[in-house]
Amino acid sequence: MSVQAKMQKIFDNWDKEAFRAAHHPDYMFIREFEMVTLDDHVETINELMLNGYDVHKRWTLIHENDYVGEIRWEEDDEIITHVILKKDGLHWRGFVNRVKKPEV
Repeated sequence: MSVQAKMQKIFDNWDKEAFRAAHHPDYMFIREFEMVTLDDHVETINELMLNGYDVHKRWTLIHENDYVGEIRWEEDDEIITHVILKKDGLHWRGFVNRVKKPEV
């Protein structure tokens, strides 16, 4: 089972500790001008999920191999791309890019 398929299962049946276990101990989430530690990332996502955040129902897997994963979804007026670098089969670094949807 791919890392992303495992992550989809974790989000579908939200499990904070399984989410933590899917991440490398050295995980960092790079957000704009800050780096977020694994503990902070887990707590942020847990809070969002407990408040009904449903990103896992909207994302599309664009690409995945043993080294990298890319998912994309729309949120409000933005298209969000999340790139995940992998190490030892776990999420090691996460990056998100947000761009305005093109006007039609």
